[in-house]
Amino acid sequence: MKALLVIFICSVYLGVFSQIDYRLAYDLYKQTNYLDATKEFKKHLKVDPKDSKALFHIGMCYLNTNIDKGAAVTYFKKCLDTDKPDDECLFYLAQSYASQYEYEKAIENMESYLKDPGKQEEEAKKLIVQYKKAKDLYDNPLDISFFNLGDNINGPYPDYGAFCSKDEEYVVFTTRRDEGKGMKEFDGYYPSDVMITKYDGVHFNTAKMVKLNTSYDESVVGIYEDGSTIFVYYDNISEAGEIYYSELSGSNYSKKRKIPEGVNNPKTIETSASMSADEQTLFFASNRDGGKGGLDLYMTRKLPNGNWAEPQNIKALNTEGHEDFPKLASDGKTLYFCSTGHGGLGGYDIFTCTWNPEDNSFSEPKNIGYPLNTSYDDKVICYTADGNHAYVSQVRPEGYGDFDIYRVAINKERLNPAIYLVDLRDKVSNEKLSESVIYVFNENDEMIGEFIQNEDKPIAVTLDPGEYSLEIETPGYELKVMKIEVSEFDTTSGIINKVYKLEK
Repeated sequence: MKALLVIFICSVYLGVFSQIDYRLAYDLYKQTNYLDATKEFKKHLKVDPKDSKALFHIGMCYLNTNIDKGAAVTYFKKCLDTDKPDDECLFYLAQSYASQYEYEKAIENMESYLKDPGKQEEEAKKLIVQYKKAKDLYDNPLDISFFNLGDNINGPYPDYGAFCSKDEEYVVFTTRRDEGKGMKEFDGYYPSDVMITKYDGVHFNTAKMVKLNTSYDESVVGIYEDGSTIFVYYDNISEAGEIYYSELSGSNYSKKRKIPEGVNNPKTIETSASMSADEQTLFFASNRDGGKGGLDLYMTRKLPNGNWAEPQNIKALNTEGHEDFPKLASDGKTLYFCSTGHGGLGGYDIFTCTWNPEDNSFSEPKNIGYPLNTSYDDKVICYTADGNHAYVSQVRPEGYGDFDIYRVAINKERLNPAIYLVDLRDKVSNEKLSESVIYVFNENDEMIGEFIQNEDKPIAVTLDPGEYSLEIETPGYELKVMKIEVSEFDTTSGIINKVYKLEK
């Protein structure tokens, strides 16, 4: 009887085991579809919790996604506790700790890896140096405030690569959500599309797809300062990936055209671009032959015929790694770009340098610091004209699941309040009123201000950006109640005159 029971249990176990398709998990992993691969590998663990390969690959999946990199630590540690842990497990455990800013543990595990190194020995030595620098950046954070643009803009899919016009009227970004024309791709996401929103100083409009999108991959990779033109990376069946441009038509970008001859190379990939204000110099990134690393930064100047001269490799900035997303600031001298080769907190960090157009020289690149740079891939930052705000994409606890678009405030100085001069008049006679009081209430209906009129002169009201209710009391007149929105743009508009007419 016991023998029959053992046979029965074994047959059930083998039946369950045979239902799991091991090949599917590895195929998904090879296709970089880490989200679905994680689900498949976890099925393995239900059958064999000590499956070292499954544990290792789940750790790799988490490390390579933007959902929960910290979860990789658990699986790599479990893998190390098995009889046959992967030779590279310590190496990636160290990277997992670094993704959580635990640099001391990252260094400790990387040094343990080097005692009996696998295939990543040289890279491990470089990363130890990088982690020490990263710890210094992390321990000295910038005074930055982050504002998530909300669910009118962001969603559960990756939203990234935000570019703004210098007046912030337009914000354009790339998404891989399921609202476009394309089908889900091999990595589990949808083709990249370009989206646009408008900002009025208080609210962001609901983002909408731009008209230039197709069923292939389009990504916004640059913008003119006034927002009149964007650069678009276009990847389809016939082209490996080239830069196009699209001009604003109404409130949308509808047609894309390839950049004139001299920039795109049919045998290589061109990924991003930035134009100088005089439209005579173009910075871009490419993996063409003759570079120092993978993607390199290049620059070219416009010829009299409208085409571009032979591009020059910017050797002062390029490394053996990747450099991408050049963005020339509105001052025409400050250049931002991202790099994997200059060291930092994550894979890609954003750096800044000064370009001298006279002698075409570049200063030493400087990391823009934490938390503008994180342990994730940080590639794009786009500043407003005053330099007090910028747009970035990040994975943060309050986000919607993947990369989200954020507006950041550089807290070097407090915004001045908006100043209103409120003139109160009789609705019928238009005569000036006196002895009036304006009460101001915030969004929680709490009174935050009382402004009393001096004789019949206009009432000076100062308000920070936000939404308010006003109650205007004048003897012999009906109470006037109204809503008012104060935008950040109002704070720099000087004195704003308002006229309100009251009824008896």
